[in-house]
Parts: sequence; C-alpha cells; structure tokens
Amino acid sequence: MKARARNLIALVGAPLFWGAIVLLAGVPYFVGSRFLIYLGTLIAIEAALATSLNLIVGYAGQFALAHAAFFGFGAYAASILVATYGVNFWLATLIALALAAVIAALIGYPALRYTGGIHFALLTFAFGELARLLAANWNDMTGGPMGLRVGFSLPPLAGIDLSSTRAMYGVALSIFVISLVAVAVLIRSRFGRALVAIREDETLAAFLGINVLGHKLLAFISSAVLAALAGTFYAPFMSFISPELLNAQEVIALIGILIVGGVGTLPGPVIGTLIFFGLPEFFHVARLYRLVSLGVVIVLVVLFMPKGIAGEARARFRVKR
Repeated sequence: MKARARNLIALVGAPLFWGAIVLLAGVPYFVGSRFLIYLGTLIAIEAALATSLNLIVGYAGQFALAHAAFFGFGAYAASILVATYGVNFWLATLIALALAAVIAALIGYPALRYTGGIHFALLTFAFGELARLLAANWNDMTGGPMGLRVGFSLPPLAGIDLSSTRAMYGVALSIFVISLVAVAVLIRSRFGRALVAIREDETLAAFLGINVLGHKLLAFISSAVLAALAGTFYAPFMSFISPELLNAQEVIALIGILIVGGVGTLPGPVIGTLIFFGLPEFFHVARLYRLVSLGVVIVLVVLFMPKGIAGEARARFRVKR
C-alpha cells in the first residue's frame, strides 16, 4: 500500500507541479504587461538561485551561506569578460561556471573535510563576506561600491534575437527550468539517495559504504555552479551590478524562501519565491518591509507549518492517501 501511494503521488503530483510551472510561465505573455514580464524575469532568476541552494541545504543537509557570493561572482565574471576582454557572452558564461566550480572545490574541500555543521556555515559565510569586500574595493575591475554598468545585451543564439524583454524572460525561465530539472534528476538518482542518507545520518551512510566527503563536495560544487549560472544572466538583464548582490541579507532571504516554501522539496523554492519575492514586488512593497514581512511569515510557518508550505501539503496528501 505504501509503495502504491508513493507511485500515485509521483504520477499525480509531478504533472500538477510541472503544469503549474507552465501556466505561471505563460502569464506575462498572455497579459502583455511590461511590468509583469520584468517581474516574471526577476522571479525566475530568484527561483533558480533558491533551487540551487535547496540542493545543498535541503537534500545534502549542509548549511551553506555563500550562494549570494557565487551568484554575484557569475554576474561579475561574465560582465567583466565581455566588457573588458571582449569575450563572447556564451563563452564567458562557460568560463564563469568553470571558475565557480573551481572556487567551490577549493573552499568546499577543506571546509567539509576538516569541519562540518555550524563550522561549515561560518566558513562559507566568511567567504561570502570576503567576496563582497573584494567586489566593493577592487575599483579598477568591479567598479567598487558604485557598481559596474553592464553595457551589453544577450547576443543571438541559433539565429534567435534575445535582446527584447520578452526574450529575456524566456531565457530566465529556461535557466530556472534547467536548474529545477538538474536538481530533480540528481535527487532521483543514486547520488541523490546517497545525499539524503548523508543528511539523515552521516555515520550510518559512511558505514554503508557511501563516500560522504565526495558526495557533499559534489553537491556543493553543483549548487555553486547553478547559482553562478543564474548570476551570469542577471547581469545583462539588469544592466547594472553592485556589491549588494553579495550581501549577507541576500543569503538570509534565500534561507527564508526555503523555510517558507519547504526545505528539501522541489516546489518549495518556487512557492517561497512567489510569496516572498513576487507578491511584495507586485504590490510595490519597499525592500525593508519585504524583509520584515519575511520574518513574520517565517514565524507563522515555523509555528503552524514546520515543514514549509510544500512539505506540509505533501505530508497531508500522503496521510489522506
């Protein structure tokens, strides 16, 4: 009975989830509002970033606090390579992702090998602050605290013009879907099952023959690359980047998004982003009040839905079945 229930949830829940994604994706096109297209692009990029963090936090159980740094690194690296060195944007994106993977490996290996838990969180937080200070003080390369103006748009891809706002929305949505599919494939693979085993009990996972360090490191690198991927496309969309992208508040907001939506669930980052990021932007709520509203929502969710909205919905659906 339990196996049949799980299969039924997978058969019914997956089409409903992906159908909702397709429906939400088409809203800005059907409405035709420039503001909704702009807002949809921001939501797609933010949801992609939250999805990347969900891989390491939700499924690997490692509390990483450097995703804003990798997001900002992707934006800065691609912009500098294109604007300063004349590199093609698509090649610059690949270079930025490769560099993000190398940096994540250099940071993650010693942090995960010799530390863990709260110490890993503190080390990744320190790296994020170091990256922010570097971006704020390297005036010649990053523009310093005044930021860097991005003077280019997305080049054509396979003959398709990507310079319009509608095209940018389509690209941002594609980045989000790529991140979501990548995480979905990973967590349903043998690698993903090993990550969940590590999250639940590292000692038992190691006893069963799972390479704990290798799996955690690969999850951290994968999530960092996905975060950098979202950053590379954020830069040409906004036409301006600054050290504020790497701010610790951005990491706190991402953690809040996961808590509200549901840590360790595929719909969680989407739901959390729509509630925390989409609704305040739609109603023009200031940034300060957005953080305040996030705090209130987190308190309510922790008290009444400790598994998050998606996690609670999944648990109740399983109980009914």
